[in-house]
Amino acid sequence: MSTAQIERERFLAGFSDAVMDGQRTFRTVLNAMSQPGRVFHLELDLEVPAPLHHAAAAVALSLFDFETPLWADLPADSGAIQWLRFHCGCPLVEDPAFGRFGLITMSRKMPGIDQFHPGLDEFPGTSATLIIQVASLASGHGRRLTGPGIEKEQFLDVLGLPENFWAAWKVNRSLYPLGVDLILTAGRELAALPRTTRAD
Repeated sequence: MSTAQIERERFLAGFSDAVMDGQRTFRTVLNAMSQPGRVFHLELDLEVPAPLHHAAAAVALSLFDFETPLWADLPADSGAIQWLRFHCGCPLVEDPAFGRFGLITMSRKMPGIDQFHPGLDEFPGTSATLIIQVASLASGHGRRLTGPGIEKEQFLDVLGLPENFWAAWKVNRSLYPLGVDLILTAGRELAALPRTTRAD
């Protein structure tokens, strides 16, 4: 990518209405976290630099700020990272263990979720939240999900995760109240997997 293109992407506008769109996205994230496995659609007027998905970019704009260290699988000088830093001011870290958030655009090559911070015994809320871009999300079939926020069971089909992901998720869930939380995105859609969710 040329320097000129990186600079152009860095200054893409982001939310057309920063306050309203940010609040709407934040509410959608809260709803997704409280209803694990349910797929939500975000319809926002948002300019997004490649390779970010609309939903991943919107979530990042609504959650990241200067107090949320970010680990990402993109180069620090990429247009997408420069765009995030321009709009959010989030500091970058090189080690996943030090990221308050993890942004993963190449899900099949993602680090193990055990490399991210699971929180502290005294402060479980200091754990990382991972935003993972995948190929597709669909409710109604796929993995059977149970746990808090799910009345009986929920089914979620996720295309694009590494083969060992679900085994690693089982280990993550066993750490409760520690463990990371996930926001999965595909295009304009998102679904959440809090650390309390069991996937069979």
